[in-house]
Amino acid sequence: FFFKQKTAYELQRGLVGSEMCIRDRYNINLIASQIPLGQTGSAFGGSPQSTANLKGKLAGLEDLIKSLEEELNLHKTAVGQLRSDKEMIESILTLKTQEVKKTLTNELYRVEEEMKKHFAHQKAENSRLQQQITQLKGEKTLLQQQLVGLQRKIEELEQQVGKDEQQQQTQS
Repeated sequence: FFFKQKTAYELQRGLVGSEMCIRDRYNINLIASQIPLGQTGSAFGGSPQSTANLKGKLAGLEDLIKSLEEELNLHKTAVGQLRSDKEMIESILTLKTQEVKKTLTNELYRVEEEMKKHFAHQKAENSRLQQQITQLKGEKTLLQQQLVGLQRKIEELEQQVGKDEQQQQTQS
């Protein structure tokens, strides 16, 4: 029984966790089933053929262990790369977050200053309008007084005209 040792290019990067354990357990169980256990004498020092067979099996196990170590090292390298990628992404996100915070703070300050200017302008405009309203109320009062005065004059004139007409009718 021989199995092909996997090279770094043939390893499946997608196998992780339980998938890897299931696959590796199958390979180990397959090899272990080929080694006769529980036998004494002939399997461990008997004929040269059984010794060669045992050496071949041991060599197969050593190859399996080497391939598993290589795969483990590849996974360790991948984990290390993922960790460094994570740290780099976290640092980039921290910088971007600080940049956005600074931009938003500046924008907030600008908007607050603009609102203060508009508020001051609105307050001044309200004061000006209030003065105009007071002035218009004064003018309205004055016009009402003049109107009352003119109405009195009209009444006086009408009375005068009525008296004059009566005098002319009495004279004629």
